[in-house]
Amino acid sequence: MTLASLNRAVDGHIAAGRYLEALEMAERFVSRERDTASELLVQINLAEAEYNLGRWEMAWERLRDLDPLAAAFPIARAGLSQQRAWIAAHTGRGDDAVHHWQRAELRDLPLPYHAEHFFTGAVALIGVGRLDAARRCALAGADMAIRPSSKRNALFIRARVAAAAKEWMRAESLCRAAAAHPYRAQGGDGLLMWGDVLTRLGRADEAEQAYALAIERDGQSESARLAAGRARVVAEG
Repeated sequence: MTLASLNRAVDGHIAAGRYLEALEMAERFVSRERDTASELLVQINLAEAEYNLGRWEMAWERLRDLDPLAAAFPIARAGLSQQRAWIAAHTGRGDDAVHHWQRAELRDLPLPYHAEHFFTGAVALIGVGRLDAARRCALAGADMAIRPSSKRNALFIRARVAAAAKEWMRAESLCRAAAAHPYRAQGGDGLLMWGDVLTRLGRADEAEQAYALAIERDGQSESARLAAGRARVVAEG
């Protein structure tokens, strides 16, 4: 197996929600070639596996010393900045998230991933309270979505913006549409949010169902673990 094929395999595992398998595959791999670009992309993808498991600090550390190598590869530079923005946004560092997101050049990312650039921007901007800008980013990402996963995720990201603005009914409607989308892999964080919104709206039975979907569809994720705990709380009344 080459580094390029390892990267494709790791990406496939992550897309299917098999985060542990992605990490285990990379750990067992012994490289017999020099392919710096692919090696960087593997590390960027593995950071995604780690933070989906809830290992946010490990994901950040994995990316720490890669900038000198990434300097020669536009896709790696953009990927590093975008992953750092996502991690910072989810660990309470809103200003850092916006900083790293702004460093990622859209033209350096493949066209099918342009939507994700704007999704990351929306989440970063929510973290600094710039909700109008976050909404524009979310809508831009939705317009650029090409892959089925991106089209589904666009609904969840728009729901995040609505929830941040305390537009609970709109957030619930968007989450419901995302949950019904034909693309069903991953998405635990969005389904967890749906359950939380339904709980806030006093719709406990539906919230339990949303939490159950997070566990069913994204079972290895941190979101699934959180959903299990919240489902128990809802069930206990």
